[in-house]
Parts: sequence; structure tokens; C-alpha cells
Amino acid sequence: MDDAKKLIIISSCILLIIIIVVIIIILNKNKKKQMRKKINNLDVIKNDVLSLPLLSEIEKVSSLTKGEQLEEKINNYKKVYEDLKNNSFKKIEDMILELDFLVQEKPKDFNYKYSLIELELYKNRYLINHILEELKELTSYEDKYRGLIVKLKNKYRIINREYESNKDLYGVLTDTIDMQFENIEKRFQDFEIVINENLYNEVVLVVRSLENMIDHMGAIILELPDILVLLNDLIPSRIKELEVLRTSIQEEGFTLTFMNLDYNLAEIEKIENDIVDRSKVLNIDNSLIELKTILEFLDSLFKDIEKEKVYKKDFDASSYSFDQRLSNLKNTLRDIYKQLDDIKVMYGLNDEDLKDLETISLNYNDLVKEYKALIRKVKKQEFSYGKINVYLNELSGNLKLLEDNLDLTLKNLGSMQDDEERARDQLEEVQELLKICKRQIQSVKIPVVANNYFVELSEANEAILEIIKELAKKPIVIKTLNTRVDTARDLVFKLYNTTKNIIKNAYISENLIVYANRYRSSSSDVMKNLNKAEVMFYKGNYEGSLKLVLDLLDKLEPGFKTKINSI
Repeated sequence: MDDAKKLIIISSCILLIIIIVVIIIILNKNKKKQMRKKINNLDVIKNDVLSLPLLSEIEKVSSLTKGEQLEEKINNYKKVYEDLKNNSFKKIEDMILELDFLVQEKPKDFNYKYSLIELELYKNRYLINHILEELKELTSYEDKYRGLIVKLKNKYRIINREYESNKDLYGVLTDTIDMQFENIEKRFQDFEIVINENLYNEVVLVVRSLENMIDHMGAIILELPDILVLLNDLIPSRIKELEVLRTSIQEEGFTLTFMNLDYNLAEIEKIENDIVDRSKVLNIDNSLIELKTILEFLDSLFKDIEKEKVYKKDFDASSYSFDQRLSNLKNTLRDIYKQLDDIKVMYGLNDEDLKDLETISLNYNDLVKEYKALIRKVKKQEFSYGKINVYLNELSGNLKLLEDNLDLTLKNLGSMQDDEERARDQLEEVQELLKICKRQIQSVKIPVVANNYFVELSEANEAILEIIKELAKKPIVIKTLNTRVDTARDLVFKLYNTTKNIIKNAYISENLIVYANRYRSSSSDVMKNLNKAEVMFYKGNYEGSLKLVLDLLDKLEPGFKTKINSI
């Protein structure tokens, strides 16, 4: 039984080995079959490449072309063909034969050699197709380039007509431009010469040269007038205006040294001189962009200067207010320290209770030092007023903090808090009403605000400042404070009524003038009165303008005043 099992196992192993060997033989045969199929494929590709009509096309072009340069190209193509035929393709055939050997002897090297042959065939195919394309171009190059020249001539004529129509815009550069047009004409003549003599290389160069010259002239004709206007008129005019403005600014008390105007103007002059020199040889690359940038820069300088004027006014107003507040704080602290012994006795305070007051005094001294340093910088004009205002605003914030701390300290000391409350509430009310008056005037579009408005505005502001001054005094005299509050309230209400009347009269007057314009041509007297009403309107006399136009319309349309008053 055991022998029978052994015999079965041995038989199975032998059968398995036979099957494996058979499979390997079949796989090898299939692999070799695939290799031979690839070899046949290479033969097909080689024959396809060889069948490309390179020689026939060379001969065809050779019979049609004339000229040494074209003959030289044809001869070069023939040499390439001979090299392909006698060297490259023979080498490929040898490599294909070698593949047959590798199939039998070294199948591992087959794929590498196959890739080399495939690459070589691809290179030859590409080379032959490239030459065929060039041959095709050679047979039609004259028609091709003559067609291009026709288009270039049309483009040239359009540019030339534009130039001749506006020749006076080009100033002293007309001779240079005329010379460049003559050069283009000569290049057109050069084209006829090289095309007739079959100078293929020169034809390409001449056509490219003409394209570049005409495109360049197109840019010259389009941009040069703007460049000359900027160089000769706009920029010099802006610089002159800038110099006048700088002189005016210096007379007002600041030199704008932080803006480096002299350096910037010198750099602008350098750029302009460079553009002028380049324009003499018709080189205007980026010139228009550079000049527009200069103009924009000059405009920005004007804006900066105007801003600086506003900043200076803001600084003058803010510094005056700051001085007043600083002085008030100083006087308050001085008065408190004069009464400090009495306050201590009155409220039973010790040094620890007055520690906050001592801190305020020390911070006040530091603030004074910082403010004086800022004023020294202003006198030396080391910074712009815009920057100075930032510093002053910071100091103003610190001063406000000191004022708030001092108020809080005084309140903590019990200094007449109840007596101040009514006055402060009414101060907020009149300040808010004053803001409303300002907003209403600012929100309407009227030519002029009457002087009486500004007089009343100034009186109201001064009255409010008097309240603030009284509130800043320690101790506060309540009787005086109440008088100040009543006065400020009356003046602000007066301003409020004036504001309403200005807006109302201006609005009605303007609309009635527009309405009355329908009668303007009816008589000279109507026209005269309407013109007078308009003049009064634009000078800010809205009440007088309204009365005049109402009287006029009441004559033209009896009962008109009654209608208006009833609305």
C-alpha cells in the first residue's frame, strides 16, 4: 500500500514538471512570436519612412527655384537625403537584423535594442517631414511674402495718412519721422530686389524688418503727440503751478521740507531729459507711461499740499484749544493746591487720600514737557502737519485723561457735584442743538452761507465755551454758571431759527427762480429782476432774493403770494 502511494506521488510530480516545462516552452514561443511581430512592425515603419517623397520633392523644387541661396538650401537637403539613405537607414537595417539574432540568443536585450531602433526611425521621420515642410514653403514663399508685403503697405499707408493729417502735432521731430518713413520706403524697394533675385534669407529679414519698422511707426504716430503735449505743456505747467503754490505756502509759515520737492523735481527733470533724448531717435518705449506717472505724481503733490494746508489749520485750532485746556488745568491745580490745607481740614483728608491728586500733578508736568518738545519740532518743521496732528491728538487724549481724572478726584472730594449736574445736562442739550444746526447747513447745497449765521455761530460757541470755563472752575459759582447757561441756550435757539430760515428761504427762492424762468423772455424788466434775484441768491441773500422773485411773480400771476403763503 505504501509503495502504491509513493508511486502515485512520484507520478504526480513528474506530470507536474512536464506541464511546467510545456507551459514554459509555450510562453517562450509566444514571447518570440511577439518579438518577431515587433520586428515586422519596425520593417513597416521603416518602409513608411522610406516611402516619404523626399527626393522627388527636392527635385521638383530644384527645377522651380533660382538663385544661389535657394540652390544652396536644395543642395543641403540632397546631402541630408543621401546621408539618410546611405548611413542612417543602413544602420537601422543592420540593427533590425541584429534583433533577429537577439530573439534566439539574447531575448533580454531585445526591448532595449528595439527602443533604440524605434527612436532612430522617429528622428528620421521628423527630419524628413520637416524638410518637406520647408520645401513646400520654398515653392510658395514668393506668393506668401508678397501677400505679407501687401498687408504691410496698406498698414503703412494708413499710418502715413494719419501722420500727414496731423503733422503739426509732431513739432521738431517731423524731420526725423519723415526720414524714418523714407527708410520704410527704401525697405519696400529692398524687398523687390531680394525677391526678384531669389535671396530667400534676405526676404525673410526684410519682411521682418518692415513689420518691426511699421509697428514702431504706428506706436510713434499714436503716442508721440501725447508725449509732446505732456513734455511741453502739461507737466511744465503743473510744475510752475507747484512752484507758485510752494512760494505761497512758505509765506504762510511752512516750507514742506519733509516732501523733498527739490529732489523730486530734479528727478522728474532727469526723466524728462532722458525721454527727450530718446524721442529724438524715435525711441519712446514706456515714455508715455512714465510721463503719465509723473503727471499723476505732481497731482498727488498738489493734493498733499492742500491736505497740509488743512492740517495746519487743524493744528492751529487744536494747539490753541490744547493751550487753553492746559492753562485751565494748570490754574485748577494751582487753585486746588492753594486751598489744599483748607480742604484737608474741612474733609479730614490725609496724604494717602490725596495720592491721586499728586499723580495728576506729576503727569501734568510730563505732559507739558512733551507738548513743548512737540512745539520745537513744529518750529523746526521736521515733520508734516499731518504727522504733528497725530502726535497732538495723542497728547490731547492724555490731557483729556488728566482732565477726567481730575474731575473724578474733585468729585471724590465732594466738590459741588450736585450743583454742576443741571448745568452739564443743559450744556449737552445746547451742544447737541448746535451740532444739529451745523449738520443742517452742511447737508444742504447752497452757494453761500450768510455772514449773520457765522456771527451767531461764533456767539453760540463762545457762550458754550463760557459754560465749559465755568464748569472747569473749582469751586463753581452757581449764579454765574446759571447765567452762562441761559445765555448760551438763548443764543443757540437763535442760531437754530436762523439756520431754519436760511435753508427755507434758499430752497423756496431757488425753486421760484427756476419757476420764473418761463417768463424770462417776456420782457427786459422781468429778465433784469430775475438776474438780480439770481445774483442775490448766489451772494447768499436768500431772503432778499425770495422777496424780489415773489414780488415779480405776484405781478405776473396776481395772487401768487397768497398761494405761496397758504402752503
